[in-house]
Amino acid sequence: MSKSLDFAIEFSGNEISLEFKGILNAEHLVAVRSELFSSVDGLNKIYFVDLEQVKFRDKNYLNMFLEFLNFVKGKNSELIILFHNDDCARYFNPFFNVFKIYDSKDSYRKDIGFWEKLKIMGVTYQRSTGLRLAPGVAIVFLVLLAGWFLTLFSIISSQDKDIREREAILSDLQNKYVHSVQALENLKTSVAPLKSMGFDIDTTGNLPPGAISDWEEFLRKKK
Repeated sequence: MSKSLDFAIEFSGNEISLEFKGILNAEHLVAVRSELFSSVDGLNKIYFVDLEQVKFRDKNYLNMFLEFLNFVKGKNSELIILFHNDDCARYFNPFFNVFKIYDSKDSYRKDIGFWEKLKIMGVTYQRSTGLRLAPGVAIVFLVLLAGWFLTLFSIISSQDKDIREREAILSDLQNKYVHSVQALENLKTSVAPLKSMGFDIDTTGNLPPGAISDWEEFLRKKK
């Protein structure tokens, strides 16, 4: 680039940020165009072109940006132009409805919708290719998915342990119930001779207060 013109580029996920500084004369057009178009890298990208510190001295740059806009759209990408000074506003005024122009990246992100935010994160969708994730987003997604599965497995394991403990308690209660029923039947069989002798013995288990519930103790007291 010319000594009077600075250029910087930064890649971050599916975002490509370009920043120009200086006076853009006609003699710089070829160099600026080369830097701009050489920054294009694949599909589904967002190109932020920062022109805040630029002064335009040739109207042909507008045609160059229009050409670049059509070029990135052909790659299913977006062009976002950043500036908030009056000189650039006057320069782009004829095409304000064509370009997406914002004060900053933050202004752009606040203004966009849900799908555009996903695109910034590296998540895109097309009918031909389906849902696509940027490598970094895919790794984060896999880590989150693995964490979700581990949490789900832990919950299921805990619930399974709780169910087994409840089943053990229920089985123990059932065994005690069966044992109690059997013991009651044995008691009824044991006291049958006493009933035949005229003793009034209640084997229902509903004894009045103070009644002797142990028939062996009852027999001992009768001796």
